[in-house]
Amino acid sequence: MKIGDILTLLAVVFLLVSVTGFILDRPVLISYVTSDSMTPTLNKGDLFLINPFSKGKTGDIIVFKMNGHWTVHRIYAETSEGYITKGDNNVATDQQGGRSDAIRKEDVVGTVVTIFDKPIKIPYVGMYIQEFSKSTKNLYIAIVVIVLGSILLTAGGKDRVRKRKKRVVKVKYKTLYTIVSAVTIAIILISIVATWGTVGFNYASTLAGGQKEGWYLPNTEFDRPIVIENKAFYPMYYILSPKGDRIALDKTDFMLMRNEKESINVHVKVPVNTKIYYEQIDVYTYPPLLPTDLIKRLWNLNPYLPLVAFSIEIAGVLAIVYFATGSGEEEIVKIKIRRKYI
Repeated sequence: MKIGDILTLLAVVFLLVSVTGFILDRPVLISYVTSDSMTPTLNKGDLFLINPFSKGKTGDIIVFKMNGHWTVHRIYAETSEGYITKGDNNVATDQQGGRSDAIRKEDVVGTVVTIFDKPIKIPYVGMYIQEFSKSTKNLYIAIVVIVLGSILLTAGGKDRVRKRKKRVVKVKYKTLYTIVSAVTIAIILISIVATWGTVGFNYASTLAGGQKEGWYLPNTEFDRPIVIENKAFYPMYYILSPKGDRIALDKTDFMLMRNEKESINVHVKVPVNTKIYYEQIDVYTYPPLLPTDLIKRLWNLNPYLPLVAFSIEIAGVLAIVYFATGSGEEEIVKIKIRRKYI
């Protein structure tokens, strides 16, 4: 395999992972800034890279879901409940005034890649991506152009180089297929888990209940709606899990088509103690790769069990494709180490 081929493979894998993230409406390896909260470190429209293997530490810039929205802010402090986060351009932390709970590590999809504490970024690219993403046709065109461009840039140039073979490493079809299958399943599972998040809202238990919006008398009850929207490009099955016993939902699981919304009524029991409360609902999303009732039964045991079932299902399909090709032992890739002379 030539250097150009290796670079092409890496570029295509990187793009596929990133495109998967855009399709599932979640950042995987790259994302972009949509506000001025991190200015001047990260400006609106900046494209940045994500390290998905890091959950961050105090001082790192992390990407996480807060109140149903993807956010890129810096870790201001760490507590037993999670991270306290803050935009570099914001006066207050995200958690001040009960606007959000501390960010749990499982809600962090990665840290922003930096060099000497400065983020690697490409200005303005995010604005173009945002405009493209408004049209499905334009988004697909952009993806095709990027993939073809990466292939063209990393291929060619061999006409002017005379080479002498030094060593050849042969890779069998079975080995290559196994690696590609494992990477494919990993990408799918990581992308699914990264779409999980939380939605929430604040309210106050106060003796001045009713005088302002969001103020309620202690030991009373009220209802309020939350809206769940599927921004992915295909149907998704949603399972909602309220945290704590102060709230109850009129619906905890449902299917949404692309761009479809569902309004859920939340019934709240206001605590006796007077203070500001933040209610949080965990949102789990799954592609309908299995019957939804089976997904729900597995979820009741553990939210990760449906992913195990997906892995088995996808592996089975890939195994069928593998045996259908009938070329399991064929040597199709030769990695050649050469000495080059101009």
